[in-house]
Amino acid sequence: MSEENVQAVRDWVAAINAGDSGRLVELAHPQVDYMPYLAALSGAAGTYRGHQGLRQYMRDLAEAWSSYEVEIYTLEDLGDDVVMEGRLRGKGRTSGLNVDAEMAWLHTFRPGTGEGRYVRLRYFPNRSDALEAAGLSE
Repeated sequence: MSEENVQAVRDWVAAINAGDSGRLVELAHPQVDYMPYLAALSGAAGTYRGHQGLRQYMRDLAEAWSSYEVEIYTLEDLGDDVVMEGRLRGKGRTSGLNVDAEMAWLHTFRPGTGEGRYVRLRYFPNRSDALEAAGLSE
């Protein structure tokens, strides 16, 4: 088990929940490819890339949501990938829309990128889709 990668996912959740863009950048490879929940809804054009992209993501998150929280249910180490199942709760800043949804995230790590540094993150509506994206099935 790659405890460094699993811990990096826990640290990612803490950084997102705290709104800590500096920590989010520290956890990521300089050329990270990052497609969180809102970006996934808008397609590949919504992907954030690199450290500057992560900083922009955190600004976009703060602008779009008056509250936003990610909760971890499970973490599954798959070697270079970690599948996280959890819950996203948020309230739209302008719309007042409440989001409360269970979902999955696939964090991808690669040897040589630095201990616990992820190179890609993708949101999925469920664990099965995340596993499929990792080249596995249930």
